[in-house]
Amino acid sequence: MVSFWLNCSMFNKDTVFKQGSKAVVRGAIRLSILASMASKKILKILPCIIAIGILFVVLFVPPGCQESVIHGAVTYPESHEAFSHPEQVDVRLIILTHNRYQSLQRTLNALNFLELDGYSGHLDIFVDRNERQELHLETVKVAESFTWSKGPSRVHLQDKHVGIYGQWVDSWRPPLDSNELAIIIEDDIEVSPFAYRWLRQTHARYGHKDFISGYCLQDNNIRVTKGKNYNKEVNLVQEEILLGHPAHFFRVAGSWAFAPHPVTWRLFQDWFHSEAKKVKHPYVCGAKLNTDWYKVFEKQHREDSMWTMWYIYFTDKHGLSALVSNIPQYTESNNSLVCNRLVAGLHYGPKREKFDCDKELMKSWSDSFVATEPNLPLIGYNGSLIGFR
Repeated sequence: MVSFWLNCSMFNKDTVFKQGSKAVVRGAIRLSILASMASKKILKILPCIIAIGILFVVLFVPPGCQESVIHGAVTYPESHEAFSHPEQVDVRLIILTHNRYQSLQRTLNALNFLELDGYSGHLDIFVDRNERQELHLETVKVAESFTWSKGPSRVHLQDKHVGIYGQWVDSWRPPLDSNELAIIIEDDIEVSPFAYRWLRQTHARYGHKDFISGYCLQDNNIRVTKGKNYNKEVNLVQEEILLGHPAHFFRVAGSWAFAPHPVTWRLFQDWFHSEAKKVKHPYVCGAKLNTDWYKVFEKQHREDSMWTMWYIYFTDKHGLSALVSNIPQYTESNNSLVCNRLVAGLHYGPKREKFDCDKELMKSWSDSFVATEPNLPLIGYNGSLIGFR
């Protein structure tokens, strides 16, 4: 990932200072005008006032909409060490849950039909605590009583409340000396029996590309805004592009069953636990829909429920894109790799739940579902075709 490190090296305090220089100049001019109107006593302490004012502008006034760069701490829950698993397998299924035990049961049951094609798998279920540090006993019971028919499993009871950030970011630390892949799944997602087959073959063909953030099993992932109506999602990608390819690249990764690229994920974890603490607002100008969502959550003091904004920020800084399944559009039929039941929780209300995932999920396999062309369409934040990569 040579390009990744080049991009990383370009982001430093000198760059930030240059970006903020105009703001510094404007601040100094304003202070000079005030000085000309001040009394002699004020003039004696004016140099100190100017120095403090300039320092404030440099440190706290963001150069654009993307960031407030120097900040002592972020507002998300305090992180813990990324989890390293003792065994190495071909695929690790990571289930994240808290208190939706009935939904968890359905998610787990679907995994009994997952085709591993002779490869090794391991199921890991992470159960979070609530803010009072309590475990949901019914959820623990479902997790501990489940026997996966495809391989060994393990239940991890969090020692403390870590929230959706800790659950996602720290549940899998990709081994350095292994080709292990992981699919991270929340407890309202059902996966197709062919989800891993698609992931394995797709990674084998495209995993060498140095700009991949991960693999989205989530279909219909392209969402862009129209005007200020960020809740009215509109797909503006030309239909012929979607019909012509079983997969494409998109700047934003979808979290409905996401398989992060192992190399990118390690780098993101390292950044998240260090440099991210200097970023107050992970806004991304291009990703208007996601940024607007995050701003709404900030106003509601719910930003700790949107870990994806930090991943979008990270991947934007380094020019990374996700490889997205496009099978339903390509085949013009219900062939999704995953289905979100939209169970009531952090992001959905009680009236949106779906009970008919069987109608959406892929039921038979074709080798044509896996892209084979050397380069795939890259779709930008606004839904337009950037080119082929």
